[in-house]
Amino acid sequence: MTKIQSDSQPQNPEQQKYISSLRRLDRYAQMLDSKFRIPFTRIRFGLDPVIGLVPGVGDVAGLGLSLYLIGEAIKIGAGTRTIVKMLGNVLVEFVIGLVPLFGDAFDLMWKANDRNAALVRAHIEQKLTPSKPRRRWLSYGLVTVFGLVLVSLAVLVFQALFLT
Repeated sequence: MTKIQSDSQPQNPEQQKYISSLRRLDRYAQMLDSKFRIPFTRIRFGLDPVIGLVPGVGDVAGLGLSLYLIGEAIKIGAGTRTIVKMLGNVLVEFVIGLVPLFGDAFDLMWKANDRNAALVRAHIEQKLTPSKPRRRWLSYGLVTVFGLVLVSLAVLVFQALFLT
C-alpha cells in the first residue's frame, strides 16, 4: 500500500478533498485511540478508553464518537464493504467494552478508531492511485479467437447438415 504524501500539493479539488478528510480523520482517530503513551511501555491510548471508564454512559459516548468516522467515510464515498468493516470494529469494541474491567482493557488494545482510519486511508489511497492502463489488445484478441471458433463451428454444422 502506498503512502499518501499529505504535504504534497494535490493536483485537483477531488484530491484536496480526500487529503483534507484523511488528515482530519487521522487526527480524530489518534485523539480517540493513541494520543498518549503509558510511560516506559509501548502502550498507547486516547480519550476513548478513558471515557469508557465512566459507568453507564462512557461506552455509549465512545460509540457516538466512533460513529463520526463512519459518517465521514460515507461522506467521501467509501464502499459498502468498508463501511460494514468499520461498523463491525465499532460494534466489537462497544459490546466487549460493556464488560466491566475486561472491556476497558480490551478497549485499550482494540483501537477501533485507528482501525477504521486505516480502512478509510486504504479507500482514499485506492481513489488517488492512478489505475493501470487496461490491456485492450488482450480483450480484442480473446473476442477475435472466440469469434473464429464460433464461425468454424457454424461452418462445420452447415457442412454436416446440408452438404452430406
